Amino acid sequence: MKILHFSDTHLGFQAFDRVNASGVNTREQDVYDAFERVIDRALEVRPDLIVHSGDFFHRPSPSNRALTFGLEQLTRLSRANIPIVIIAGNHETPKTVYNSPILRALNTIEGVFPIFKDEYESFEFGQVVVHGVPHINDNRILLETLDMLTPVPGKFNILMLHTSLGKRYLMEEYGEQIFPPEFEIKLNDFQYVALGHWHDYQAVKIHENAWYSGSTERFSDTEIGSEKGVIWLEIQPNGQHTTTFEAMPSRPWLRWECADCQALSTAELEAELQQFAVDNDTNEAMLSLSFYNIRPEQTLELNNARLRQIFPDALHLIPKRRTVMDGSFAQNVEVEQFDRLDHIFADYIRSKYPDDAALADRLAIKARRYFGDGDS
Repeated sequence: MKILHFSDTHLGFQAFDRVNASGVNTREQDVYDAFERVIDRALEVRPDLIVHSGDFFHRPSPSNRALTFGLEQLTRLSRANIPIVIIAGNHETPKTVYNSPILRALNTIEGVFPIFKDEYESFEFGQVVVHGVPHINDNRILLETLDMLTPVPGKFNILMLHTSLGKRYLMEEYGEQIFPPEFEIKLNDFQYVALGHWHDYQAVKIHENAWYSGSTERFSDTEIGSEKGVIWLEIQPNGQHTTTFEAMPSRPWLRWECADCQALSTAELEAELQQFAVDNDTNEAMLSLSFYNIRPEQTLELNNARLRQIFPDALHLIPKRRTVMDGSFAQNVEVEQFDRLDHIFADYIRSKYPDDAALADRLAIKARRYFGDGDS
């Protein structure tokens, strides 16, 4: 029996305010493309079953486009008679009882088995039983639900969870949960634990039967270097099984960083950036550019407009600057937005007039109004 395990598709995700020729947010389209590649692959291989371990949608109330796209892709599976079980993750689970769970809409498609209520459910597919625990906001209900976990004797039992198996797998986002340690012993009773939430493909070392399939696209620069894809689970009639990760294409995300910018001249920094552009294919890529210990004047000279000239073909630039400030000014202030530009300019002025603090202060105060922070 062949089973496809994937997770964290986040349909409806948007970022960077870039749109394609169709008027769709470019990153949103990336997410749709990644999802469709998985469905295309499933229709090619024809697995006996698919499991999706949560965060199918990015929000509890997805846009019409995200909802329509998701339903259309699931209908393709339905027509091919490929069943899919989907559990709710923290992103699509309503925060209050006043909102209806969006996964309820998936009940309208034959062969789609969504698990979204505050309860444990299971479905049987021949020799395989799929047990699902959705994201549950109420910790009391969650503990009661986990206490009910019971594998079916003589069957191959798959447990689906959307959680962090220890702090190592936290994503530092709202609503995420750490799996209660007192219930970890129950995981050993299941032949395969299909995990969602952690965005990297990962075998859980403390539970050899537990796997994170990872997300199908990159959503932050913490995922730079990690492949995106799906897990294939092969189950033999005797219950023996193997897992194989299949990587799938996703938009490239690259990182450049300088640990001590103040030790270099602006020209040297710019030369390093230009060499990075030569050595890497940055076309339509996302670029995270980290400048540590950068002097204020370097920040002004290597501003966002100049960076765009160096990387004209990149989809999006994400500059992160930690500025060195002398005297009475705070150190290690992270500068990413233009609402801090007046502070950067003030430090630049002070660096140019180190022997005349009074003049530097007058110029800084006078310039502040041009950045929208003055009284007149």
